[in-house]
Amino acid sequence: MRSIKLLVSGLILAGAVAVHAATPDDAVNARKANFKQIGGAAKGTGDTLKTATPDLALIKKNAATIASLAPKVPTWFPAGTGIGKVSVKTGAKAEIWSDSAGFKLAAANFAKAAGEFKVAADSGNLDAIKAKMGALGGTCKACHDKYREKD
Repeated sequence: MRSIKLLVSGLILAGAVAVHAATPDDAVNARKANFKQIGGAAKGTGDTLKTATPDLALIKKNAATIASLAPKVPTWFPAGTGIGKVSVKTGAKAEIWSDSAGFKLAAANFAKAAGEFKVAADSGNLDAIKAKMGALGGTCKACHDKYREKD
């Protein structure tokens, strides 16, 4: 029994070390992958909303994806992962860290809008979906304008 406890303890410690061993480049790559999911879901929703018969199932799925990821945004920006701090391309401006209260507020606005967009998507009301999608896009733009380097 004691050897099992030691094995489990060792595995937990090894996992913790592996988590702490992640590099700033790894954090940027994970952040980019998460934003790619959000962007893909937003684009897919926008594309279907432009059709004569929008795919409500797709909209609901995309809204759920965005709403699940949005609250996590502030955790995707650990210190040392901005422009000039990593070897991979990033658009994260220094203002994310120098104006952390403003960035956290912008991220909170995005998360709130994502939740409201999901509620609208779940309702199936296309007018509400379009309105909340527009509001969601506004929160993206507000954050990008201040905290993301232009491509």
